[in-house]
Amino acid sequence: MCSVAVRLPLRLHVAAWGAALLFATGCGGHYVSRGTALYDEARYVEAAEVFERTEARLANSSSAERARFGLYRGATFLKLGDTTHAARWLGYARSVVQSEPDALADDELALLGSSLKALGNAAPNEPDRKVGSEVATAPPASEAAPTQ
Repeated sequence: MCSVAVRLPLRLHVAAWGAALLFATGCGGHYVSRGTALYDEARYVEAAEVFERTEARLANSSSAERARFGLYRGATFLKLGDTTHAARWLGYARSVVQSEPDALADDELALLGSSLKALGNAAPNEPDRKVGSEVATAPPASEAAPTQ
């Protein structure tokens, strides 16, 4: 049996759950921000893990979140030396930006351009595409380098 000091009134439980739900829905892009922060801190392996675990959220994300996710996931793979996966995700980010030009901020567009340029210099193999995935619609790596 619980002691009286430990039991909370029902309304406090409801308020706590309501606050947790509000926080969870209000911070839908938190998973992108967390991965981005880890990338900015040069914690690439941890950033890659965050992106891997949260990829399923892309289907319900805004264009801006999808573009940022693809950009930073691709840039993370590039930093880790995985050019095949970097090409896939940077191409994905580029395809989102092509259909929604305001999806990335200017500094993020610059990172996308420099990452695609670095990727072009690495001459990766054509990435495999998962049929039915968001990434399947990304342009081929051979088209990854933007024209200036």
